[in-house]
Amino acid sequence: MIMLHEGRQKIDLSGIWHYIKDEGLCGEALGFHTSAAETAAWKPIAVPNNWYLTEIGDYFGTVWFRTAFDFSAQNPTDQVYLRFGAVDYYADVWLNDVYLGAHEGIFNPFEFDVTDVLHTDRPNVLVVKVGAPRDTTEYINAGMDRDTPLSEKYQRHQAKAITQIKGHMIDAMHRPGSMTAFRQDGNSAGIWDEVALVIRPSVFVEYVKITTKTVLKKDWQGDGKDKPTGDAMVSLDVTVNNTTGAVVTTALEALITPANFESGELHRRKKEVVLTPGSTTLKFNVTVKDAKLWWTWDHGYPHLYNLKLRLAKDEVTERFGIKDVQYDETLGKWYLNGKRIFLRGMRYISSLWMSEANETMWRADFDKMLTMNINSIRIGSHVEKDGVYRLCDELGLLMWQVFPLHYCVSDDDDLIMRASDMIRDMGYMLTNHACMGMWSVYKEPEIYFLPDKPNNYFRLCQILKETLKTVDPNRWVHLGDYREGVMNIMTGCCSDGDTNVKDKMIPPNIVEFGSQSLPCLETLKTFIPEDKLWPITDWDLWEYWGLFYSNTFKFAKVEMGNSIEEFISNTQEYEAISVKEQIEFLRQRKYNPVGTMYLYYWSDACPMIGSGLLDYYRRPYKVYDAMQAVYTPVLISLEPCMSPYVLGRKKVFDADKSFTARVWIINDHYHTVEKARIHWEIAELSSGRIVREHSYCLDLPEDSAEIADHLIWAPDASAAGKAYRVHMSVTADSGEVLSRNTFDFTVE
Repeated sequence: MIMLHEGRQKIDLSGIWHYIKDEGLCGEALGFHTSAAETAAWKPIAVPNNWYLTEIGDYFGTVWFRTAFDFSAQNPTDQVYLRFGAVDYYADVWLNDVYLGAHEGIFNPFEFDVTDVLHTDRPNVLVVKVGAPRDTTEYINAGMDRDTPLSEKYQRHQAKAITQIKGHMIDAMHRPGSMTAFRQDGNSAGIWDEVALVIRPSVFVEYVKITTKTVLKKDWQGDGKDKPTGDAMVSLDVTVNNTTGAVVTTALEALITPANFESGELHRRKKEVVLTPGSTTLKFNVTVKDAKLWWTWDHGYPHLYNLKLRLAKDEVTERFGIKDVQYDETLGKWYLNGKRIFLRGMRYISSLWMSEANETMWRADFDKMLTMNINSIRIGSHVEKDGVYRLCDELGLLMWQVFPLHYCVSDDDDLIMRASDMIRDMGYMLTNHACMGMWSVYKEPEIYFLPDKPNNYFRLCQILKETLKTVDPNRWVHLGDYREGVMNIMTGCCSDGDTNVKDKMIPPNIVEFGSQSLPCLETLKTFIPEDKLWPITDWDLWEYWGLFYSNTFKFAKVEMGNSIEEFISNTQEYEAISVKEQIEFLRQRKYNPVGTMYLYYWSDACPMIGSGLLDYYRRPYKVYDAMQAVYTPVLISLEPCMSPYVLGRKKVFDADKSFTARVWIINDHYHTVEKARIHWEIAELSSGRIVREHSYCLDLPEDSAEIADHLIWAPDASAAGKAYRVHMSVTADSGEVLSRNTFDFTVE
């Protein structure tokens, strides 16, 4: 069970510990778990940490950790718990020679009651055995790279049935080993989050689940419709723990006050409770009058409330927001607080090695996201530190959380049971966050090239959804990509770049779009030795670090050029135009049927060739500026009337035919933009000579996507062989430029 710990008295055990690798040493037989163990061979290490980032490096196996600390009891009736924020992957724990228990997982915290184990008169010795072996799954050649210069082990491989529940941290495209037979490399193992003693009174609040609902009432004397009253119900499932061994009669009080806005409101509920020994769950309901709702930053203010619970001598505070997120599965549309919303999203992973993620990193990332006009984040397939979700609560970024399952895992009963326990923990960890909007239980459960694959969608996914619904029955729970109106579109990366996109069936939820490119030379040199940079002969090395030979040369069809600098530039140019045109294509189909779109990724999770706007070191790719120009709430863009319509390629038109295109204007605001000035012009690229232009004023309806004009130009013979650029803009009546965009084409 996840227990509340924020705001409680803690003793932080982070710092310099000592470790030893158990490379066939049989640590238990040698007494590694005991206080009297011989430690001369143990080396110092900082905890928390992912051991990949230390001298241990990319090691698969078992590592023993130990530390010693003093403890002085403040109150003899207090209960003391040893809390681990996260350990990857298996953990066995001893304190003062007493075995406390074991844990499996990567993201979920766990605790042990150590009240009766702690010493107050001498140092306490804590020992943790962390196991992170290579998964035993077989890797099978998918047959996609047979006609490439890659050797067999470096060709595209697929796991047959992974048994560890680690998501992106064990199997994904963009990680060391990429999609070769070495795709587990880059081990994320270690004690990577806080270790602390948490002190609680003998009767305490163990957990509270907060559910909010805006109140409707039928307008009996009016039009008969259900209408918001302005109030909200806050439903509380409060789990309390009585450790005294006797029946306790006391009072439980709930107070709700504003957290990030000024108001004199105070909502209170108090009742007497009789607590038998052990855990008891109590239902509370508090009505909040004139409720202030949580909105994404672009449509309002993310109002937050504090819930303070008082029980006997205990007091805890949990922050939450009041909102309704609804999904119309028939129409594929999302609604926030009754208003339809278009999600301009971004997939996010702070790092492959979570111990190095911190609030400084997140704030820098999210501040840039706000300037990029992103209003939603998809975390998949991993779970971030709690600070990410707290920041999204504050900033008004709606969250789509994916459970850590990716590609091909086992569908046997054992894994289903283990994953169910973990997804329940994930639900309890995150459900109270105001930012939480929707869930997915699996990332791409059916996307592999094996003829005989586990039946994850109909076995594992169904049970995981059922389990998560026991924690959160209200939010939409999605079973897996490529089902239920959810799909990825990554033309020129994971599919042929010459695809006629007008032939594609587009669903409402695009949870991955994007491409890939080489990072700048400075970053490239951090993982490709200089003598391997140019000319490229060691294709295996490049594939290991994410080149994806088939994607780059068969799908994107990028030219290498005559130097590494040219190769970098060519890949980045292709990614920039491909992503720009993917965005325009999807936004032109706003609500018809597209309702969400998430770029894959914000930043690369490790130093490698990636798909981020930024690389691992947060250095921008060219696609950063290209995307920023077309992710504005108001967007003007062209849809050329051509067939086939291929994204990311040079647009060529015949000199003896008219150049025609639809001029789209998208307005994601919840207000009409009145008297907007629309301007477009076609200019010869070399001379700047304008060959055609048009300006006019137009009201842009709220939350809309419309064809606002048709661009038609009949070039004469002199246009043949020349390049042209269409300049477009939307300017508000105040003079503010709301959107500025371009479209390049050639007449031949």
